[in-house]
Amino acid sequence: MKLLFISDLHLDPARTDIITCFNQFIASCLEQAEQIKALYILGDLFEVWLGDDASLPFYQDIIKQLRHLNEQGIELYVMHGNRDFLLDSQFEQAAKCRLIPDPFPLVIETEQGKETILLSHGDKLCTDDIDYMAFRKMVHNPQWQQDFLSRSIEERIAIARSMREQSKQRGQQKAANIMDVNQQAVQKLMLAHNTYSLIHGHTHRPAQHHFKLNNHPARRIVLPDWNPDAKAYSIKIVVNS
Repeated sequence: MKLLFISDLHLDPARTDIITCFNQFIASCLEQAEQIKALYILGDLFEVWLGDDASLPFYQDIIKQLRHLNEQGIELYVMHGNRDFLLDSQFEQAAKCRLIPDPFPLVIETEQGKETILLSHGDKLCTDDIDYMAFRKMVHNPQWQQDFLSRSIEERIAIARSMREQSKQRGQQKAANIMDVNQQAVQKLMLAHNTYSLIHGHTHRPAQHHFKLNNHPARRIVLPDWNPDAKAYSIKIVVNS
């Protein structure tokens, strides 16, 4: 059997092209359901999530498809991203998925033996982007989130739109490398979790990076954002019956 990993779908009702790609991917998973043990979505499943109460009604078709994966025996795990960090228990129950923390150590067994793979959205590793790290700290503060969710949906929409516009303007003024992950932050995180494999998204720079970590071969796999050519990263695993 295999595990599938995807990230940065940025699903938005206004982007019918991306929705179509998502629908095709789900259909493909259902056709191979007996071969897939689990699907891991590593952040930014949605372009924006204003809270379960506000956003669930707009994504009913997508959530129904996610739930169908679970009903067909495919385990579903979802990680918060920088766009949908407000996903909560109502979404979790509706989609029949499990929300997982960032980072998340995943222990798997392959034909080569047991291995721990660290999963992350990736934004917390962009430590060179000082402005973004300050913003991330703010919006992950429970008090900020409580205040935001206490506002009307109309107010939340306005705030989110303003924040997104400011983010675009700041991004245009930054060098591309500043918005990429910091290799020292990557290595520090991997060492803290005693792993030599990391899978993440966020940067929209799909690649496989190989390097040494404590003189041991290590790898960092960057998932692509969602487009017609995007493919899920897969790992074959051994399932003990």
